[in-house]
Amino acid sequence: YRFTATVKYKILIQRLERMVTKALKYIVESLVYSDFNVEGTEVEFDNGKEYKPIEITLENGKRIEIRGKIDRVDIAKTAEGNYIRIIDYKSSIKNIDLNEVEAGLQLQLLTYVDAICKKEKTEPAGALYFSLIEPIIKSSEKLTEEQIEEEIKKQFKMNGLILADVNIVKKMDKTLENGNSKIIPAYINKEGNLSDKPNSVNREQFERLQKYTMKLLEQISESILTGNINIKPYYSIKKKSTPCEYCSYKSICNFDSKMANNDYNYIPNREKADILEEIKNRL
Repeated sequence: YRFTATVKYKILIQRLERMVTKALKYIVESLVYSDFNVEGTEVEFDNGKEYKPIEITLENGKRIEIRGKIDRVDIAKTAEGNYIRIIDYKSSIKNIDLNEVEAGLQLQLLTYVDAICKKEKTEPAGALYFSLIEPIIKSSEKLTEEQIEEEIKKQFKMNGLILADVNIVKKMDKTLENGNSKIIPAYINKEGNLSDKPNSVNREQFERLQKYTMKLLEQISESILTGNINIKPYYSIKKKSTPCEYCSYKSICNFDSKMANNDYNYIPNREKADILEEIKNRL
């Protein structure tokens, strides 16, 4: 009753219905044109659930449990083995930035990929975000219905990390022969090769990212257990932003970069090759 009691809530419900209906159309389409099938939804890592909590044993013998939930797990079965991808639904447009992965800010999807692959003995195909948004089309000229549909479709295209394997990419989008995929962040040139986009990594690089993620989780766990509460918020050079802009606890933290011993944890804006090389050197 509360959601229909006022005009404001009625309009919000109508917008939500439009968004969900539109999003479902492209979710179904992405499955129809894919050899990946849904293996599970709201897959949980917890006691009594599909998978036990992810365990990390520290050097001092202490054990950390990570619990969480994956919105969707897809699987493709091939002669070479089974491949999985995980998909996280977001209410905003989101992507995986390897700069943030290296800094320890985007570890969730890679943690789940690593855990699922180990438990199911599968290979990773991708970690993707699907944005549940109400698309807004802007154009300086009048568009046809077909053009509008294409523009809307682009906004529902998944973002994230994919395996740089043209055969696996074509299983994620069976309609893709060359050019940009309308479903996943991939491009195949006229020679039939997958382009080297910032979000694509080969199997060896994917494996290193998985190992690096687990190593970072160990370091973070040790830092928490030793009581490290240093005031050191991150600052993204790429985005020119910091979470302090939206923080409700500024008056408690009193962080000020002009004060002694107050400094940001700067996240650089580096190219994929440089990031992957740095990660390789840290392992």
